[in-house]
Amino acid sequence: MTVTSQVAAPPVAPGAASRRVPSRRRLAHGWRALRTGVAFASFGVGAIVVAAITAVSARGVPARRELRTQRIVHHAFRLWLWWMVCLRLCRVSWIDGERLAGSGPRLVVANHPTLIDVILLLARLSQADCIVKTAARRNPFMRRIVARAGYLANDDGDALVESCADRIAQGRSVLLFPEGTRSPRGGLHRFQRGAAHIALKSGCPIVPVVITCRPPTLLKGQSWHDVPDGRPQWVLRVGAPIDPARYLDAGSTLPVAARRLTADLQALYEQGLGADEEHS
Repeated sequence: MTVTSQVAAPPVAPGAASRRVPSRRRLAHGWRALRTGVAFASFGVGAIVVAAITAVSARGVPARRELRTQRIVHHAFRLWLWWMVCLRLCRVSWIDGERLAGSGPRLVVANHPTLIDVILLLARLSQADCIVKTAARRNPFMRRIVARAGYLANDDGDALVESCADRIAQGRSVLLFPEGTRSPRGGLHRFQRGAAHIALKSGCPIVPVVITCRPPTLLKGQSWHDVPDGRPQWVLRVGAPIDPARYLDAGSTLPVAARRLTADLQALYEQGLGADEEHS
């Protein structure tokens, strides 16, 4: 006679399997938030290191010191983005990024959906004079770097246009965000006319960069630990240069030309963001 024994499987409570999924999601979310915290802590440590390096290299005439500091910032941001990718916190894709290659003056204009847009752009540009908020000039981690790099304050008014045009006349590139602050979720703020006035005064072409991030993260008013479920991807699309000279026809004054150029810029970005939304 063959004796068989069977061990009955313990009954599974209704809903137990469905409860495991939220638990795994909470665990994954916590792990992403922890890695994000590590990334931003390393950014703070890196800022201290970069400040020390720039203090040692802060010699010579101001223009050369500024360019040297900007190159140091460029390499530091490249390293930090590499670290972000290693931590699986972001993916970065460039479309027509070769339009930013080479030397020579450029006026690079971009929308500003997330906190790290300037890092993405400066990691690509080995030299760029930035326009920064007063808060960055007072930040204990950043203020010395900002000063040594010669970055410009965004509250200088009309003098800011003159300063940017002067930098371009020296063969340097300028990077700015015409919204003046981070974009609202899924849209744009009204563009200010500073970029148009700088382009018209200097005669320098505008190189537009349309930035998208999906899923959205690091938005204005959003905490750093409010991380999305998936790894976000930044896509930076570099458009063809815009010649400001075509806005200065015989019957056009400078204010009118600046208004037309700004309106066309805003429409260009709205169209670019709309096209990206359709293909996402």
